[in-house]
Amino acid sequence: MKFQPNNHGSLVKLADRKPSAFSEVAPESPRPPEMLTGVSFDGPSLSVVDSVVHEILISHAYEVDREMRADRYAIDLAALTRFAGPNIRKDDILRSLEKLRQTTISFGDSGHPDRRYKGVQMVVSWEELTRSTALIGYMFAPPIKALMRTMPSYAYLELAALGNGNMHLKHSPALYKHLALQSTKKRWQPGEDNEIYIRFSPQELAEIIQFPGHDDPEKLNVGKLTKFVRGSLDDLSSVSRFKTSVKIVPEKGRGRRINSICYTLRLKAPDFRHVRLRLDYKAKQQFRMGGADDPKYIVRSDLWDRAFKVFKLAGHTSNSYFKLWLVALQEALSGKALTPGYETRGYRGDALLAAIEDRGTAFAAWGLFEEEADDADLVAHLAIRSNAPLAIQTEAEAARRNRMGKGWKTTTLKKRAAAYVESAKPGRTPEDELADYLASKAAKEEAQRIEAEMAVAWEELPPAPAQQTQKPVSTVYVLSDEVTADEFTTEIGFLLSEMSGDEQRILRFEGSLTAVHKVSATPAQWASFESDIQPYLATGDAA
Repeated sequence: MKFQPNNHGSLVKLADRKPSAFSEVAPESPRPPEMLTGVSFDGPSLSVVDSVVHEILISHAYEVDREMRADRYAIDLAALTRFAGPNIRKDDILRSLEKLRQTTISFGDSGHPDRRYKGVQMVVSWEELTRSTALIGYMFAPPIKALMRTMPSYAYLELAALGNGNMHLKHSPALYKHLALQSTKKRWQPGEDNEIYIRFSPQELAEIIQFPGHDDPEKLNVGKLTKFVRGSLDDLSSVSRFKTSVKIVPEKGRGRRINSICYTLRLKAPDFRHVRLRLDYKAKQQFRMGGADDPKYIVRSDLWDRAFKVFKLAGHTSNSYFKLWLVALQEALSGKALTPGYETRGYRGDALLAAIEDRGTAFAAWGLFEEEADDADLVAHLAIRSNAPLAIQTEAEAARRNRMGKGWKTTTLKKRAAAYVESAKPGRTPEDELADYLASKAAKEEAQRIEAEMAVAWEELPPAPAQQTQKPVSTVYVLSDEVTADEFTTEIGFLLSEMSGDEQRILRFEGSLTAVHKVSATPAQWASFESDIQPYLATGDAA
């Protein structure tokens, strides 16, 4: 069975939704290489709107009929108008369709002789009018359907980047399609070299985008071509798969002749809207929010699962991404920088708040995670023991509860945070912690000795055999009622997982939940644990 790539996002479902939904859903449609580069046209000069209309018609047809076997297709004229851009009117669409009907297209850049076509009519279209709606009926010539039916390789076109009023220069769609194809040569990997370099001579680029003079070097105006190249960066700024930059390299020596035009595509992480999860998040109300918060800062919980699937930050569970988001958000809202990245990164501090305002919390959080996956900054800071990372996360959680304004208790959270800060104050050394631990251990051993003597006196038990193996010390901790199972697993569980040594204890946790752990650690680690566990306890003391 042959593979058929899916559309990402549905144009059919978007037909009845408000115009802003087009950019929110960001539909994508696959195209074979033959339709992305090496394409030439014969007929009226096509504008950006004309190109957008044609791509939307193809995308819509492919969504409803992936085998491209149908004789005809139909799309609502009002929906097609909305998809093309906010300033487009129905008359603009009708004029575009007229131009497309008068234009033939040739597909030439293919390694397969049977996939090369010349003089193919772009579309046959007409209006279907009823009392309540106006539909555009249309059909494609067999070569277009054949190319779409079988795609040995392909790249996705972002329809919201092409349409929705994001492109203005007539050659930008052709440039974007070629760059989209080039971007498939590499997959984004966290922390890896995610850049693709593409070099063109002026004549090569002119040929690809069908710039005036592409067929005659003497008629090619390189100055106008380079002006287009610089201006096209704005048209490409809405592309989510990659970020584009360009360098124009002059010839050596005197003169202003251009040697080459060099594009750099900086690949981005996959769009979170197209990261597939095998979960039905619509079925459960609790999945629709990523932790209650001020409506301005709330994020759907499925984003944390998508982030866990894509970014794979070491030691991070889905809930860890939520906590990382809260820390970055609190840093931005408070204005108290945790690292120099607060001033330099695209999704920290004021830049994070601007991204929330401009594109919403999901985009801002995703951008934060991508930056951290490429080069850990805030994540690295939170991993340093001396800066009390649990204090930072606890303060961020307290701030979230305060933003809710529902009278949630934050006293215990603030107590925990203060204890974490105290334990991480400069000047305390491992020797200090060891001394505290030894003093605590001596007091507990003395209490155990007295209890043992009392037990012998009252119960007249014989002394233990001299060769009897010493049993592990058993300690009971009564947890605060506010400690959730998730906090126990991710915070206390994390503390226990880092411990390893010769001194063994049996730890029993009671209160908000019950758990028993047998743990071995060094004296210094036990001293650190005794300090770290205090904020989670009901009274601050182990039983």
